[in-house]
Amino acid sequence: MIRSTKLLQLLFTSVLIGAPALFAFSTGPRGPVAGVPTDNNGASCVACHRTFAPANSDSRGKLEILVDKLTYTPGVTKKIRVKIEHPEAQRWGFQFTSRIASDTTKGAGVFVPNDTILVRCGLGIALPPCAGEPEPQFAEHTQASTRAGTRGGVEWEFDWTPPANEVGDVTFYAAGNAANNGGTSADDRIYTTSITLKAEGACNLTKKPTVRTIGNAASFAREISPNAMASVFGLDFEVAGRTRAASTGDFVNGAFPQQLACVAVEVAGRRAPITYVQTDQVNFQVPAGTPSGSVPVTLILNPGRQNEVKGDVATVTVNNHAPAFFTFNGRSIAAQTSDFKTIADPAVVPGGVAARRGDVVIVYGTGFGLGEPVYQAGEIVSGPTPLRDRVTITVGGTTLAAADVLYAGLAPGNISGLQQFNIRIPQSAAVGNVPITITVGGVSTATAGATIPVQ
Repeated sequence: MIRSTKLLQLLFTSVLIGAPALFAFSTGPRGPVAGVPTDNNGASCVACHRTFAPANSDSRGKLEILVDKLTYTPGVTKKIRVKIEHPEAQRWGFQFTSRIASDTTKGAGVFVPNDTILVRCGLGIALPPCAGEPEPQFAEHTQASTRAGTRGGVEWEFDWTPPANEVGDVTFYAAGNAANNGGTSADDRIYTTSITLKAEGACNLTKKPTVRTIGNAASFAREISPNAMASVFGLDFEVAGRTRAASTGDFVNGAFPQQLACVAVEVAGRRAPITYVQTDQVNFQVPAGTPSGSVPVTLILNPGRQNEVKGDVATVTVNNHAPAFFTFNGRSIAAQTSDFKTIADPAVVPGGVAARRGDVVIVYGTGFGLGEPVYQAGEIVSGPTPLRDRVTITVGGTTLAAADVLYAGLAPGNISGLQQFNIRIPQSAAVGNVPITITVGGVSTATAGATIPVQ
């Protein structure tokens, strides 16, 4: 199960992978060098062919990915052409890969080898058999298709079969080598490019979804509130094993989409923005105008299509406020120092640090009410937006003075359901795991025993 803490971990952490040594091969590179940002920090062939670095520095040449149109239909094979040109080059090579745009560590679809291309599997660039999705695949030139002695440019053509189910935008990445045919990596020109395709065609989910529980995405308590982040748990929301996180390519008018991976959620008859989908969980944001009380929630698959499938109506309690902290382990509050280091026990979050007495820290949650001005669900917060309702914050049993609550509002640059509090840890706080409680509208944070480490 993907718990809500993953959202904060994605905000707080990044993984840097050192680039391995790369070499030139007439049968294709032995490392991922297509320029994917998450592959060896975006490594391309220029890591070895350095004479005219960086890539694309010689404007006389170019690399193109050519398709009939910038869309794909799930499961339907599409013809891909990779074309490279340069007036002086006499030998040619390329590497090509397809990735899910919302998570470029995951491959999207498979390639069919032919007389001019070979297919390699995974970041280890192994020869087939491949493990299958989400392991990425790479299409590369064969030795014969380097076309030694050919001037002007060359083109490769091959088939790509996209995933059988809609996975959102798919990005193609390619790196090409316009070589001088000198037998070394010197005096070769490297080009990179990418294009993104949007999904079209049928959604083909067939099972009726079953809702088991609905609750706050941070605490999983059974109460939610307008504009809060929420989660619904159950069965058959998506194809087993497939996950889908919303990315900017899914945005509609600059906001999170109201359907994702052929799944929609209706709350009190209104479509809710969706941030994440898997077979047993959907994360969404409660629409801002949702009334209080017991309200209906419906899961809809293939929304708006002839094969639309609706689950049975479930209900959830909506209050004006349903405050809760996001946490890393159900107890350690998702928090940062003022210079954005993760506050956590290193045993829980590698690299985590303790806060210090007198420090300003940032803690994250949802369900604390609307901001001023009001952002609608799914919108991205453009700047500081204080909460409409006053909050009371206690740290280690000490109620903070107004001067020690530097900010209480929506998290700028994030979805409007994510809220942050910039607070100063009292000098009187004990060393160890210190509890924090925030109260708004007479309701206190629901995550029992929520703490941060203090030294």
